[in-house]
Amino acid sequence: MSHQTDLRVIKTNDAIHTAFLSLIDQKGFENITINDIAQTAKINRSTFYLHYVDKYDLLKQMTAVGMTKIIAAMAPELYFSKNTFKEAAFTDDLGQALKVVANEPRLYAFILNDPNHLGLRQQAEDALQQHLIECLPQKTAVERDLLLNIVPAVYLSVIRWWLANDMRYSSTFLAHELAKFFKLGSRSLMSPESHMNV
Repeated sequence: MSHQTDLRVIKTNDAIHTAFLSLIDQKGFENITINDIAQTAKINRSTFYLHYVDKYDLLKQMTAVGMTKIIAAMAPELYFSKNTFKEAAFTDDLGQALKVVANEPRLYAFILNDPNHLGLRQQAEDALQQHLIECLPQKTAVERDLLLNIVPAVYLSVIRWWLANDMRYSSTFLAHELAKFFKLGSRSLMSPESHMNV
């Protein structure tokens, strides 16, 4: 694929995504047609079908890309070094992840609210959980499987609340507050022998 073609694909996808989110605000997901998306994005229907099967496929892919952006800003393996919780690294990464959310609030609000019960919130939790599976220490005082379910749920619930309240706190402030929360709970997150190091 040439550079020019690649840029054209990116531009087309951006137009589709922007049109889709605007239409969700205007009409609600269930009432959107492919014609609506094509007309709003100023593309042909055939162009839409070159990229997506239907509006459900579009939303699924947008959700996957959205979660990939958040995960790319996080590196949990840096937070847990020698069974010690690294608050500064966690806060920095969390702040970056929240800035990602702040750049596309309509998308993330729709994913986390999931008003049409499309499994978007679960898709988001599953993506975070899979990332934690690869990074969380094997030895934990609390059952590891339990942590792998609790942490993504808490993290996404806070983001959902933040978006619902017009992001009243800055991403930096909220990152520090969440870091405090997890640090206070770190004695439960770490293995018993590490408690003296926290």
